[in-house]
Amino acid sequence: MSTEETAQPPQVTAETMRAATVETVKLIAPHLEPGERTLIYILSQSDRIGHFGLETQIIRTLFEDTYDRILIVTGQMSAPGTNHWIRACAGPKIRFVETDNFDILLLGQIDAGLQRISALDALFARPRSIITRFYRHILAGGAVKPLILAEQVEDIARNALSARGIDPDAPFVFFHNRTLAYHPTMAYHAYRTAEIRSYQPAIARLIDAGYRVIRLGEPGLDTMDFPADAYVNVPDWDGVDRAVDLFVLARCAFGLAQNSGPIWVSAAFGRQVLRTNTPFEHLNMPYRDDLSLFKHYRRSGAPDRLTYRQILEAGIPAILQSQDLAAAGYEIEENTPEELLAATEEMLERVAGTWRRDPDLDARFRSHGADYEARIAADPEMRRQTLDFYGYAHPYGSPARVTLETHPRFLD
Repeated sequence: MSTEETAQPPQVTAETMRAATVETVKLIAPHLEPGERTLIYILSQSDRIGHFGLETQIIRTLFEDTYDRILIVTGQMSAPGTNHWIRACAGPKIRFVETDNFDILLLGQIDAGLQRISALDALFARPRSIITRFYRHILAGGAVKPLILAEQVEDIARNALSARGIDPDAPFVFFHNRTLAYHPTMAYHAYRTAEIRSYQPAIARLIDAGYRVIRLGEPGLDTMDFPADAYVNVPDWDGVDRAVDLFVLARCAFGLAQNSGPIWVSAAFGRQVLRTNTPFEHLNMPYRDDLSLFKHYRRSGAPDRLTYRQILEAGIPAILQSQDLAAAGYEIEENTPEELLAATEEMLERVAGTWRRDPDLDARFRSHGADYEARIAADPEMRRQTLDFYGYAHPYGSPARVTLETHPRFLD
């Protein structure tokens, strides 16, 4: 997961941090109860569903058993892109406090660790740091606490779907395709987008297999002429309640999506996703044992795709912006419709219980990842930037079989 816009944390003076901390304590004071052990966490990117859902789940997983009350400070729930219903799915110990104070929210982008403030504990951590801590918790055998779909959220979503002739109990797959229209100011994440029409054969196969496909995300994307009751474009519904998004992510059979926020929220609800057009990034650890189909990399102007070893030797997973990839001399190629269809067939085998893991494929893939992680873990600059963890070094998830079918030398 690409958790931040730049590799470097913002520069915050000690004076600014002290002042913002004082303002934070004033902000949360009305929400304190005498005698309760309380944790404060600043979640600065609540307008991005992946961060809001995943970071909330992480705080619940790591700290719910330690504290009587957890106060998560967020931006305003009225901010564009914010799904306020996530708050209802966090469990009874977690409360949310809104603010539009920029300096307070900036505290959620610095690493100062756990600080004692009067009778409170405050955790100051960048998303990258808290996500890495979550993964290390899992790797150490720690339990994962999911988000819990609130009854109110489920009722609203069921009514909204039923009112449009959609049976909420019929089997469905969620689909999410990210384009540059998602957030025009985030062109530096262009390497994470894909052309929606390339998914047409895969969606047709899911419909043929008996699933309704429910698309989430941005409005106005190509409907590809599928019947409206088979391929449901929720973003194009007028006045739809965002509770529908969470119901779809929590109750799907599985997801067909890219590396963007919805896959992390669906995982937080315990669902698996076929991860497609996936870039190599440090914090992509498919801890729900997902199937992954990766984008292809090549040197600019070169005919041959890079092998996985070459991708890692070039340090590509640590390059977090499209312009930096181009400046380093690399191009990224999207999955073809044929590759997406093949990976979808493999995912259907998984759901049917007929899929068999390829231990050799997994072992070779993880061996390369482990070598890369050993290298970055020994690099002081990588450690300083919290880029010393690599998700694909660990025993979760599998590459789709079509990876080697279309690029036989990928794991050489």
